[in-house]
Amino acid sequence: MCGACGRSVVRDPVLGPIRTLRKHLIVAQTINGACHSWPGAPKVAATSSGWLVSGPKGVTEAVSTVEALWWAVLRGKPGARWQDLRRAADLETGDLEPGELDTAELALRVLKLGHEMAQDSATETDS
Repeated sequence: MCGACGRSVVRDPVLGPIRTLRKHLIVAQTINGACHSWPGAPKVAATSSGWLVSGPKGVTEAVSTVEALWWAVLRGKPGARWQDLRRAADLETGDLEPGELDTAELALRVLKLGHEMAQDSATETDS
């Protein structure tokens, strides 16, 4: 629990020890960009404590970790294949400033987790 605000703080290995709204915004933007080509793709919005995932039928779910966020997104796209997601290699990290590099590293971690989870999901549905 946070001593300053009294809210429960959820540990997230993708975000690291410090959670900020900026990081939540980067994660939301990364996932929205990765899924933008899906028909009826879920929309992710950042909040101060996590994310809201809105499905094509208007159902909204609140989640507090990147893993839970990916599960919610992948549930909204049954049969999603990891190839459907934007590739992490598509992110260019060439001539970035230090702050931009931190952003790109977080985006890469988010996409890597999404690819792993989509592969696992595809394996489960193939079985």
